[in-house]
Amino acid sequence: MSQSVLIVEDDRLLAEVYQKSLRAEGIKSVVAYDFADAIARFKPSQHWLVVLDIMLADKNGFELLKSLRRQPGGNSFAVLVVSGMATNELSINKEVMVALNIIGVYTKSQFSIAQFVQLVKSRSRQM
Repeated sequence: MSQSVLIVEDDRLLAEVYQKSLRAEGIKSVVAYDFADAIARFKPSQHWLVVLDIMLADKNGFELLKSLRRQPGGNSFAVLVVSGMATNELSINKEVMVALNIIGVYTKSQFSIAQFVQLVKSRSRQM
């Protein structure tokens, strides 16, 4: 099985749009809608990128990221944070971004689907 993107997004419509948009570009993806779903679906050897919403219905996305990183092979994937929160509200400094392999932090309302797809495509070429 080739590697794919894990999309962790509790907004089902947006998650579907992300997944269909990536599929149109030939990029495989798996969707998880909450913390438990993401833990169950995540396989470090199968996911090269995690698209992570921070404000999940059941837990904070950073808690999820910590759990994923603790798994064997959990440092092998990059993270793209796409949140409803403004980027200045998240207050992620560069050291934390580098340490957690976060390739970008974007606010949903200011990040188009086209930009999302382009960023993922550019990262997939580097893999």
